[in-house]
Amino acid sequence: MEISKSYDENIFKEIINLIKKRKIDLAEEKLNSITEKNAMWNYMYGLMLFNKSWYDSAIYYFNNAISLDPSNDFIKESYANLMSRHKHYCDDYYHGGYRRRNRGCSCCCCDDCCCDFDISCCDLICLDQCCECMGGDLIECI
Repeated sequence: MEISKSYDENIFKEIINLIKKRKIDLAEEKLNSITEKNAMWNYMYGLMLFNKSWYDSAIYYFNNAISLDPSNDFIKESYANLMSRHKHYCDDYYHGGYRRRNRGCSCCCCDDCCCDFDISCCDLICLDQCCECMGGDLIECI
């Protein structure tokens, strides 16, 4: 059974509303009921997976959508917007990253205290996370 364009638009609007309402399982069920896996379907499936926090799988479907319809600016722009949401979390300190003062040896935002010891920034961040899990805080600025 081939799905008509109007049916696509209606079902995809319904799926977007389900995703917005956090009814992810129902959205997935509706997506799985569609037989034609076109670019919009791949985009919607990626969006559903993204909202499930299954990021690797979501990226796979977003890329499928773009490769199936490379001229679809909506899909490309939506994908770029979704991927830019986390930008400030992955900026590194060499390029003016989020919450980093970038002075001294630029190893971290903790006033370069790790430069005086044989401890890497990764070690400090890991220790800080362990402390925070137990209610403490080793490094306030992280």
